[in-house]
Amino acid sequence: MTYRMRNWTIVVGLSFSFVATPAVFAAGDTVVLSVTGKVVAVNVSASPNVIVITTTTAKQQEMIVGATVARDVTITRGNQPLSLKDVKQGDIVDLKYVKGPEGLAARSIHVR
Repeated sequence: MTYRMRNWTIVVGLSFSFVATPAVFAAGDTVVLSVTGKVVAVNVSASPNVIVITTTTAKQQEMIVGATVARDVTITRGNQPLSLKDVKQGDIVDLKYVKGPEGLAARSIHVR
């Protein structure tokens, strides 16, 4: 390998490492999303538990969001803590969730 080709290889290799680095950091970031909508279904017999809500997007289209609900998820109405069993079909909720490799996972649920 000539001196010039070796230098070119090093420059290209370093360029790729700088380009790939932001993707690694971005993949580790957790973005918490939130949505307000009407509860369509709650399944406390599934493992993990699941909540499904429907809402309307800014473009006036229906959007359905289903998320798993782990045992440590905070569920409240006002200042009172609830269990997922207390959340009923038709309730209006504020759902905060994250998107992970296994789907959507609830972080908190506030019943209005």
